[in-house]
Amino acid sequence: MSNLPYFPVILDLEKFRILVIGGGKVGSKRALKFHKYSKNVTVVSENFSEDLLNSPIEKIKMNAENLPEDFLKRFDIIVTATNNRELNSKLCNLAKKLGKLCNNPTNPEDSNFIVPIFYSDENYEIAVTTYGKSSLVSEFILNEILDGLSQKKDFVNLLTNAMARVKEIAKKKINDPSLRFALYYKIFYDKLFSDFLINGKYNEAINRAEEIMNEYIK
Repeated sequence: MSNLPYFPVILDLEKFRILVIGGGKVGSKRALKFHKYSKNVTVVSENFSEDLLNSPIEKIKMNAENLPEDFLKRFDIIVTATNNRELNSKLCNLAKKLGKLCNNPTNPEDSNFIVPIFYSDENYEIAVTTYGKSSLVSEFILNEILDGLSQKKDFVNLLTNAMARVKEIAKKKINDPSLRFALYYKIFYDKLFSDFLINGKYNEAINRAEEIMNEYIK
């Protein structure tokens, strides 16, 4: 961890090669979670949990203390989750020297990326972290956010889809990106556009958005 703040990103992990060192509770949880987003997950451990044994994840039975540097070079993302804190730190620091992304759940200070608590669906994704201080607090914050959205979820989903359609139309009609960006704001905060969506009138909202665009491209 550097003195600079973390920069949040959302990654497509499909092509990333991921190594989890440790087949216990923490390693299993990380590996199974990553496997939902990438099939290129490997776990190295002397012992594996039942969940890992029953999964299609590649498993290599090996003492983590004997991992050669050339083996680590094969991977892009590395998680050190053995029951040996010193070994976790040693391997994570080596991984970073090799230019890899490394997460050490037993000592966040060693990590150069964080695995947040998150929620995702087809329209949006929300991730929360307390920088390794407490995953329970992160989960509490996320649940508070989701509870706040729950009463407006239908509207938020409709708004998301409507704004995606607005962007599609604007890119066809308007070449100037600065003007498009200004119009996104104008349409998003237009009361009539919003009222249509609140009442479930998607097509009317899109027509209103086009009316606003047409005022600027006459």
